[in-house]
Amino acid sequence: MRRTNCRLSACARLVLPDGRTLTVPEAAQGPTMENPARFHAELTSLLERT
Repeated sequence: MRRTNCRLSACARLVLPDGRTLTVPEAAQGPTMENPARFHAELTSLLERT
């Protein structure tokens, strides 16, 4: 399953050149629930840059 997700994010980078791929450790399908602290930190960082 991870390979499919990696291919999808690689394709997304083709149409979103300023995009960014993030893999949240210890989170499979739901990073917001499985590793909420890391997800929140990454989202906050992204929002502060934009």
